[in-house]
Amino acid sequence: MKIGFISLGCAKNRVDSEIMMGLLKRHGHSIIDRLEYADIVIINTCGFLTEAKEEAIEQILRTARLKEKGLLRHLIAAGCMSQLHAQELLNEIPELDGVLGISTYLEINQLIEKIASGERVNAVKPAPESFIEQGPRILTTPAGLAYVKISEGCNNRCSYCAIPIIRGQLRSRSLSDIVQEAQGFINQGLKELVIIGQDPASYGIDLGNDADLSELIRALDTIPGDYWIRLMYLHPARLTSGMIKTIAASEHVIPYLDLPVQHISQSILTKMNRHHSEQELRDRLQELKSAVPDLVLRTTVMVGFPGESDNDFQSLCDFVKEYEFDWLGAFAFSPQENTVAMHMDDQVPDEVKAARLDKIKSIQHRITREKNRARLGRTEKILISSRSSANLYLGRSYFQAPEVDGITMVKSDQPLRKGDFVQAHLVGVRNYDMIGELSHEPSQ
Repeated sequence: MKIGFISLGCAKNRVDSEIMMGLLKRHGHSIIDRLEYADIVIINTCGFLTEAKEEAIEQILRTARLKEKGLLRHLIAAGCMSQLHAQELLNEIPELDGVLGISTYLEINQLIEKIASGERVNAVKPAPESFIEQGPRILTTPAGLAYVKISEGCNNRCSYCAIPIIRGQLRSRSLSDIVQEAQGFINQGLKELVIIGQDPASYGIDLGNDADLSELIRALDTIPGDYWIRLMYLHPARLTSGMIKTIAASEHVIPYLDLPVQHISQSILTKMNRHHSEQELRDRLQELKSAVPDLVLRTTVMVGFPGESDNDFQSLCDFVKEYEFDWLGAFAFSPQENTVAMHMDDQVPDEVKAARLDKIKSIQHRITREKNRARLGRTEKILISSRSSANLYLGRSYFQAPEVDGITMVKSDQPLRKGDFVQAHLVGVRNYDMIGELSHEPSQ
C-alpha cells in the first residue's frame, strides 16, 4: 500500500514516525509525500499542550475529508494524544480506522493488516518498562542531520507536565545500540547527530551499569569523522559537574546546549517541582559558561504558572536580561489532565498569561538580534541543508539548532552539496537568521 505520514510535535515524535516508516517499507509498503495519493495516512500526534491537541484534532479532521472524497481508504492516529484519548478519538471521529500509542507503534504492520481486513482497532497499551523505540528508519530530517533518541519517558515529575503520564518512567537505551546507530549515520556521511530524549541528562540511571551521559559522550567520541554532536533537553538539576567537564573536553560535542530552566523565582520553581533552587540554577549556568568557551545556550521558560505574581514574573524578565540566552522558547502555562498543577489554586487569567508571554518574547527578540549582530564578520562552519535558489543555500552553524533556532542563508556562485560543511563569512542579519557568503570550497 501507499502510506503517507503527518508527524506533529517534537523531534522525539519524528523519530517514532521514521521508525514506523522504516518498518512499513521493510514490509513492502511505499512511503509517499502526497497524501491525496495515499491509501493510508498515519498522523503521529502530540499531546503535550492544549494547542498541540487542538492542532492534532484539526489535522485529523482535515485528513478525514480525503476519506469523504474517496481519495483515502484508511486513517490512523498514533502518538501521545492517542495514548491519552484512544477510545474518545474513536468514538468522536468515525473516519478513524485505528489508533496506536507510544508502546505499540512497532506493531504498525499488524495494525494495518487488521484495518485492511475491515477491523476498527484500538491498539493502545500502557507504556513499556524498557526502551523499545528502535528499528529501521527513513530519515525525514534536512540533509546531513539525524536525531538520535537515547531514552524515553521521564522520572522528574514536574508538576505541570503530562509526559510521565503519557510516556511512562525513564527507559534508557543501551549504550551499544546508540553507538551502533550513530556509527551507521556517520558511515552514511551525516554531519550532525542531535541527541534527544525527555531528559538526556538522566540517561542511564535506570540501567544499573554505571552508564551515564558522560560515558555515552565518550563512547560517541570514539567514532572517527568530521561531525557535530548536539545535546538537547538537558534538565538543569540532572546536569552534573562531571557531565559539564566531559562536554567541555569532547571532540565532537559542539558548544551549544539546550537547558530548559522554566523559571527563576524560588516559589515557582518549588511549585513546579523542578528539583533545584534558584541559586543552584545560577551556579550551574555559571559553571557551564566557565567550562565551555563560546557556549551558546538555548532555554525554555514558562509564564503564567499558578501563583505567578507580578514580582515572580519580573524576576523572570530580569533573569532573562541578565543571562542573555542566545535562544529562548517561551510558552504560557496550559493545564494538563491528571497533573498536579492543573488543580493548584491561584490560576493566572489567560489575558495576563498572554501579556506576559508577549513581554518575555519581546525581551528575548532584542537579545537574540544583538547576539546575531555580534556574529557579523565571523567565518563559521555551516551545514548546508537545502538550495533556495540559483545562488542561495540554506544551512545552519553550530549556534543554530534544527527546527527551533534561526538558519544561515549562504550566497554562493558555485554549486554546494546538501549535507556538506562549508565555510561562510557572516555578512548580514535578517530577523532570527544570518546571511553568509561562501569563503572557500565545501569540505568533503
